[in-house]
Amino acid sequence: MNVKKLIIVGAGGLGREVHSWCKDWLKHNPGYVLGGFIDDGGLSLNRFSHYADVVSTIEGYQPAPDELLICAIGKPADKKYVVNKLLAKGAEFFTLIHPTAILGENVQIGRGTLICPYSVLSVDLTVGEFVTVNTLCTISHDTSIGDFTTLSLHCDVTGGVVLEGEVFMGSRASVLPKVRVGKGAVVGAGSVVLRDVKAGSVVVGVPARYISE
Repeated sequence: MNVKKLIIVGAGGLGREVHSWCKDWLKHNPGYVLGGFIDDGGLSLNRFSHYADVVSTIEGYQPAPDELLICAIGKPADKKYVVNKLLAKGAEFFTLIHPTAILGENVQIGRGTLICPYSVLSVDLTVGEFVTVNTLCTISHDTSIGDFTTLSLHCDVTGGVVLEGEVFMGSRASVLPKVRVGKGAVVGAGSVVLRDVKAGSVVVGVPARYISE
């Protein structure tokens, strides 16, 4: 049997969490092993002894046929930059869905997306490529989430919402039904979005208000 190596891109806090989520996933999926991290930090894991090694920098990485990459970078702009560099090298990315996540009918998930523990994706929704759905998020029916978006812990995306892409939602942020959040917008932690948000803007508060456009 050909064994595939899962290599985590990013060895920061999210990367270390993904290391644990991968171990959970591997219990149910023989034929895969953890192959380490790709990270430019070098020293980021030195204070720990229970993680796989950093096997390469981003610049130095050369894809191998038995390797699949998992993106563990939270900030959308950084994620997009690193992913595009690795794709240009011919890297192949893996979509990781934790075993405890709940996915209903007609849920479409793109390449390289990360679905963390205890998240719920209801029905009839689309999640794009290289999206991060962190632990305990909820995504409701008829929602569309664009590429490179990141949902932090406990985010709530309700029915009919559109996140256009490269959106960042802070922890416990919520977007109410049928609201559209423009490309590259930031929704601050704990915010509740009641109305459409312009592309590239920053909103915070309850209800969410612009602090930057």
